[in-house]
Amino acid sequence: MAALVFLHALLGLFLLVAVPALALVGLLGFFRPLPSRFYAALRGAAWVAIFQVVLGFVLFLGGLRPQDATHLLYGLLLAAGLHYLGGLEPGGWFHRGLRNPPRRPEVFVALGLLFAVGLAFRVYFTGG
Repeated sequence: MAALVFLHALLGLFLLVAVPALALVGLLGFFRPLPSRFYAALRGAAWVAIFQVVLGFVLFLGGLRPQDATHLLYGLLLAAGLHYLGGLEPGGWFHRGLRNPPRRPEVFVALGLLFAVGLAFRVYFTGG
């Protein structure tokens, strides 16, 4: 169980660094289209967050509880948000599924990542 707790904490630290870094690069989306490598990195961070949520619920079911119960909600919101933002790439699964997709999805990705930075800090500091 200690190894799972360590892995969960390590993944949380990775996301605490990766999400703000992605948001900084994503700010360029206000001025020009973002490259596909950016969206690949964003989808990779989303999968790390999804794996961390699954791992967190395994720990929860194993009897370990976070310091604050909202930690679980923040983690779910962060993983879902990153997953949907990664799908907003032109031609991506979420972009294709929209009835009227935005012409400049980069702006929404940049704004969404700024929100995700706040979620990443909240999920990290409510986990204790």
